[in-house]
Amino acid sequence: MRKIKILAAAFLVCFCPVFASAYSVAFQILQRDSSESKIREATYGIEENLFDFFFSKGIVISNSPVTVSEDSSSDENHFRKSFDEALEGGVDYFIEIIGEFDVSDSSDSTSTRLENIKCVSWKVKEVDSGKVLGSGKGVPPSALKIKNVQKGISDFTVVLATEIYKAIGR
Repeated sequence: MRKIKILAAAFLVCFCPVFASAYSVAFQILQRDSSESKIREATYGIEENLFDFFFSKGIVISNSPVTVSEDSSSDENHFRKSFDEALEGGVDYFIEIIGEFDVSDSSDSTSTRLENIKCVSWKVKEVDSGKVLGSGKGVPPSALKIKNVQKGISDFTVVLATEIYKAIGR
């Protein structure tokens, strides 16, 4: 019986690291906003909540700094640079995220408000191959139903992160 326990312990020590392989994710958030050249607090909230979500799943996560994108033609340049950094860093997956803001009907265009977020779109790529694993778009819920703006942004980001996590499929 003692020999079996020793063999089982040796097996676990030798082969557990094979089964406990962690993977890494990098992301880049672009804020597309025609009325603001500064990064909005809501964008930072999305970034923070993405970190929290993936960290809680045991995923090694990194990101490039949030950037304001002038238009869709400049998006590819921003993403290419961040993707190349992820490739150099040996990251497994890269997530492109675009947060579009529309404050034309907002009662307060400068504060953190769900109503100022038009939508958030995302795309997951496998870094080694460049293959797109999935993409999607989320529209925040009606701001009238949300009492706590920070919680609303957090809940909205969790919905997005869950879809991204499913696209990764690990």
